[in-house]
Amino acid sequence: MERKCYAILTICLLSIAFFLLVNAPAVAEPLKISVLTDMSGPYAGITGANVEAAKMAIADFGGKVLGEPVEFVYRDHMCKPDVANQKAKELYEKEQVDVIFDCPNSAAGLAVANQAKIHKKLFINVGSGTTRLTGPDCNRYTFKWAYNDYMLATAVGLWAAENLGKKWYTITADYAWGHDLLHHFSEALKAKGGTLLGNEMVALGTSDFSPYIIKAMNAKPDVLVLLNAGKDAVNSTKQANEFGLKNKLKIIHALMFIEDIKASGDVFAGDYVTGAWYWKSDNPGSKEFVEKWKKQFNKPPNWMNAATYSAVTQYLKAVERAKTKDALPVVKALEGHEFRDLLANPGKIRAEDHMEVGNAYILKAKQPGEIKEDWDFFEVVGIIPPGKAYQDPKETGCKMEKTE
Repeated sequence: MERKCYAILTICLLSIAFFLLVNAPAVAEPLKISVLTDMSGPYAGITGANVEAAKMAIADFGGKVLGEPVEFVYRDHMCKPDVANQKAKELYEKEQVDVIFDCPNSAAGLAVANQAKIHKKLFINVGSGTTRLTGPDCNRYTFKWAYNDYMLATAVGLWAAENLGKKWYTITADYAWGHDLLHHFSEALKAKGGTLLGNEMVALGTSDFSPYIIKAMNAKPDVLVLLNAGKDAVNSTKQANEFGLKNKLKIIHALMFIEDIKASGDVFAGDYVTGAWYWKSDNPGSKEFVEKWKKQFNKPPNWMNAATYSAVTQYLKAVERAKTKDALPVVKALEGHEFRDLLANPGKIRAEDHMEVGNAYILKAKQPGEIKEDWDFFEVVGIIPPGKAYQDPKETGCKMEKTE
């Protein structure tokens, strides 16, 4: 009888313990945000400050979400896809981050997107241009913010074919990013009845562009399109200037930032490029962000910095709407969301392909005599609405997987 009582008591105690364990309230864990970017490679001068943009966004949000502090870490992928892949794996697995932001370099961005899919955690890309992130390689956990190659090429391409001339010659960086841009620029030109007179594929890091410049010059185009960035953009433009091309044609760039102009003087004066934002913008909160940035860094932010700030802020708001940091509820809170902030006025996160869209701006680099304020290097000469600047989601090739 005594043994039977002990047995019953033991069963009761175990049942109570099990009930308490199953029904115990979950211990809230801090949200952990990370930025994975180029801090020592070819785009470090442009993207390195995205770490500071993310920090500022978190601080301006109050440093907390759902009553818990937001933790922040960052890593340098040196613009190398293999490093980006390994760092993302470590961030998701070992450091248990909830989301990774930024990641310039298209191959690096695609690698991180795959890690996000494997680990079922969010990746909000800012720096990669590839349309594959919102096309054939889209996935439920990856979002693309502010721009892609289609937007860069199509916005200025359509505008230039109408305003600068219909005979073009292109010089293209010979890697995935350049190839993608060439395709989209060519399509924009074709849509306006223009003609591509020729194209030269040039290896990344080429110092002597003179053979390609001479071929372009002999073709007698209205527009020279330089589909490169960083030092390659500076070197190719300098040599085009030395051959006097700016007296004969207009020059369009794939990508150009205020830092490029500051570092190279009047090399880019009179040239055109697409931007997702400009620091003189009057979008909601833009002036306040710029003033705070200038006070801290003694210079205005570039549009990648603004895009990172926007992406982090909108993610934090999505966590609040979802009332959890769990990935899928946050994904659903982001999908289809419309907003107005410093970057986009209005902006929308498309549910079909996870592309955040807003206006695209056609920027013209000012001549030295036109610059009245330090760092005010661009004039906005055109605005392309999202419906024209971004590919129709039905045409991207994205087949978003269903998750519940």
